[in-house]
Amino acid sequence: MMHSKTARILYSIIASIIIIFFWRNIGFVTTLFDIPSNSIPGLSIKALFLTLAALILTIVVIKPKELFPFLGLSSNILKGFGIALLCVLPLYLIFPLFGDLNTKLTFSVIYDRAILTGFKEELVFRAFMFGLLFRYAKTGFFWAVILPALYFGSVHLYQGHDVLSALAAFGVTFIGALYFSWMYVEWNFNIWIPVGLHILMNGAWHIFMIEGTEVAAGGLISNIARIISIILAISITIYYHKKSGKKVFDYPIWGL
Repeated sequence: MMHSKTARILYSIIASIIIIFFWRNIGFVTTLFDIPSNSIPGLSIKALFLTLAALILTIVVIKPKELFPFLGLSSNILKGFGIALLCVLPLYLIFPLFGDLNTKLTFSVIYDRAILTGFKEELVFRAFMFGLLFRYAKTGFFWAVILPALYFGSVHLYQGHDVLSALAAFGVTFIGALYFSWMYVEWNFNIWIPVGLHILMNGAWHIFMIEGTEVAAGGLISNIARIISIILAISITIYYHKKSGKKVFDYPIWGL
């Protein structure tokens, strides 16, 4: 256990760099087992090894019995997905009105781009990277969210076909990282809420065919629906806190 705050911050940053490096080179796992990388078994094995890497890097500084609570994995999964479903409902009401069902959608696409992506990215970016800085190193919310948010946004730059659209993809996903991190903190570190939000949002992007859903940046209608969804989530969160006698942002924001 590290007692110096500087040491905790340094470990959090170094561990984040290690997990990203491991993620970017995770293909060696399927090569090792001679499994097609983009098959369901291949995708599952890569996700499993990434999860194990995050658990190992966390257990270096967090006691084993506190590991799952620290990452939010022991939180109420039904409550998490229930809240997420309520918040994402506008997408599933608006998209059918302005778009069509994706008749070419396959289970492997949903499994990879919604289920696995939602779980992996929230585990790594929220529970692990953000969690180490905010919960372990005790930095302010802004400083804890900036590193994973910057990287989270940067990995979606490829979705742009020019500089402007690439920056739009970066901006939308960067805002998404702030949103998911805020929801994670405000709902007592229940990781299943941002996981649910992420899976269900990505799911809507693939289940329906509507302008802009081929990239993270989205189009006019999809972004209107997304903004309504976020406003609904914020409203529900504020209402829940007021009813419980709590305050939102009741934690350090800017302090390092």
